[in-house]
Amino acid sequence: MSKLEITLKSDLCAASGDGFSSVIDTDVSYDKYGFPVIGGRRLKGCLKQAAKLIGSGQIEQIFGERGKGSPGALKISDAVIENYEFLQKEAKAQKMNAEQIISLFTYTRASTAIENDTAKKNSLRFTRAVRHYSPFAGQEELKFVAEVELNPAYAEEFSDICKALRNIGYKRNRGFGAVECCFVPEEQQAAAVPEFSASEEAIQYSYLIRLKENVMIPGPASDETMEYIPGTSVLGLLAGRYLAVCGKTPEFDEIFLKNHVNFSNLYLSDSSGKEYFPAPVILGKIKGEKGAFNIITYPVPPTKIIKPVKSGFCDFDSHIIKPLTETVYHHSTEDEGTLYTQTSLCSGQYFRGTITGKACYVSVLKKLIETSSLRFGRSKTAQYSDCIFVSGQISAPAQEEIKIAKGETFIALLLSDILIPDGAAGYDITVEGLKKAIGLSHLECDGGSKIKRSALRYRVVTGYHAKWNIQKPHIRTIAGGSTLVFTAEEDMILPERMLAGAKQNEGFGQVLFCKAKDFAETSQEKTEISQPETVQGVLADLLASNQKTEAMRQKAIEFVAGQSGKIINSSQVGRYLLMTKNAGNLDELIEWKEKIKSDASKVFFEKIIEDSKVREQGGLWREYLTLILTLIKYANRREEQS
Repeated sequence: MSKLEITLKSDLCAASGDGFSSVIDTDVSYDKYGFPVIGGRRLKGCLKQAAKLIGSGQIEQIFGERGKGSPGALKISDAVIENYEFLQKEAKAQKMNAEQIISLFTYTRASTAIENDTAKKNSLRFTRAVRHYSPFAGQEELKFVAEVELNPAYAEEFSDICKALRNIGYKRNRGFGAVECCFVPEEQQAAAVPEFSASEEAIQYSYLIRLKENVMIPGPASDETMEYIPGTSVLGLLAGRYLAVCGKTPEFDEIFLKNHVNFSNLYLSDSSGKEYFPAPVILGKIKGEKGAFNIITYPVPPTKIIKPVKSGFCDFDSHIIKPLTETVYHHSTEDEGTLYTQTSLCSGQYFRGTITGKACYVSVLKKLIETSSLRFGRSKTAQYSDCIFVSGQISAPAQEEIKIAKGETFIALLLSDILIPDGAAGYDITVEGLKKAIGLSHLECDGGSKIKRSALRYRVVTGYHAKWNIQKPHIRTIAGGSTLVFTAEEDMILPERMLAGAKQNEGFGQVLFCKAKDFAETSQEKTEISQPETVQGVLADLLASNQKTEAMRQKAIEFVAGQSGKIINSSQVGRYLLMTKNAGNLDELIEWKEKIKSDASKVFFEKIIEDSKVREQGGLWREYLTLILTLIKYANRREEQS
């Protein structure tokens, strides 16, 4: 993949729009581990300004244009420091604190507004900035790298645009944010056109992806992300990729337009690809107690009340998991430059889904998923949406059946939202409509029991039609996790899974039948403890060195604070500082002190070296003694002024 290399030529403040408690007014952007980043949206905006500056004639083709049906050719990720993945792995394995890590790369700078040549009252502000030089390589300038996808036809023009980008971030007209940008294109290889299999047999392809960056899937509230990646997004992604690689072939309509292939939603999973599904309403929680409870089989004490689980995903062990989300600040160039926030799914999480259909079609989609760049949701061209294919497996579609004995309790669980046409250009969201759609109209929910366990959830489905630049209609659906509880009136055989309703190819209408007792009565805390991978690298060494340095500084301050009165003048202290700077080692410095002519001065220097225990500082002896002498010099000035 092509990349954009950004080398700092000054300190940088790529501001996040947030602060840090009452200590920092303007903070830099950094990830959950504490590593500084430059947001992809910020980069894209700065590059577009640079393109305008040099009068590029391909701005719309590269960057896109608001309101147009298709995005620009450029897709760019967040810019991260070099060796980011290895450092992130180490930080995670060692469970390092984010504030410790960000302190390695940044410092805090104070500033005030000036009025009539003096500091304006109440204008003191603190800004955190990324240091010009790398903490790992002495005087080597810190470098950020962003992954780039770009049509090769625009590579030369984009390279010139990158060279024109000289400043990024906050206060870039006041010494911050000077950068040098270089576009490094990847050697282009022709995309292999997938071949169609001759098999008409139905197969299912289960696949697992990991979020490389945050992903924002807009829901009914446009500033809040959904908890999963809908099948509609998968269908749209693969349709676009198919057209780019294969062109408009007769098979395109069969795969994407005629419901011959079903694309499921991508739900939260783990690194092993375990299947989780929307938590059913038959699972609940008791206030003050851990875990979830199967409200059908669990004997609830009269003094306690179980409340249904309202969100999240679960397995048959009744374990509830929820996706991690993050609130991100963005700066709008319109509306007088207002700040706004939106939530997104955090990077690093795993999501699992399936594609089901004829082998001749699914085999092609399998190759596209495994070889394509996977981007879902909002801002696919900058900052958000980048995902990584992890694994995939072909199998026969689930065709298992379950046998239910007369009088046995079973449930119908919606694994996804369902759209049930009502015959009048609308959708039926009633219990009776759902029972009819799944073929159980003859049964009564909860079997006439006084305690009702059946419940439906509802969700509004909407969207935005980019090509027509209009909002899609709002549709109220019965949501995933809705559950109908039945008691069999006779022996029954039901399919374990079925599809019902409309838009089955977009992830809607997945239904699971199972016995109530299939869900664990109560979820147990997992006892297996995963051993973190041992990764010992530069971060641990650097943090240890910083801690040692900080301890040395604190000891020097405490030593000088224990001294009283002016012992020796500042000019002599200056000579000691010069000797300390030029000495090859501590022993050589001790030899040099014998050449001091003044006995009082010699005794003073000996006393400083002995009482401060310089030798105990090892390799930090020079910094330690220099700090002590410098503090003594300022203490002398204070004595003189008083």
